[in-house]
Amino acid sequence: MDILMQNNRLPMVNGDFQLVSGVDEIKQHVIVALNTFFGDWILDFEKGIDYAYGFRHDEFLEYDIKNQLSGIDGVLSVDDLTMEYDKENLVMKVTASLNTTYGRLDVRNTINRG
Repeated sequence: MDILMQNNRLPMVNGDFQLVSGVDEIKQHVIVALNTFFGDWILDFEKGIDYAYGFRHDEFLEYDIKNQLSGIDGVLSVDDLTMEYDKENLVMKVTASLNTTYGRLDVRNTINRG
């Protein structure tokens, strides 16, 4: 179980944080993992995806993303992963199919670097 995040906010009801669990918790962790840039998290500078280096080397970026997603509790494997970089808008579209303890989870996320 984890604290629910919506649009980078922690919603509260009657003064209490909302909780998330199950497949919704995994979805939230996937979004956080894909949007954590290498070196940005003050508690662990080794955490995150190195998009700066990865944009120059697709194989490295694919490995890095798969590694981060595989490290999420409840994710058993990353079965499919596609990345599409839009240089004009400086965004990366990531689509993945994950095998989780709750079954298959399809993920589509846009990472904004601009």
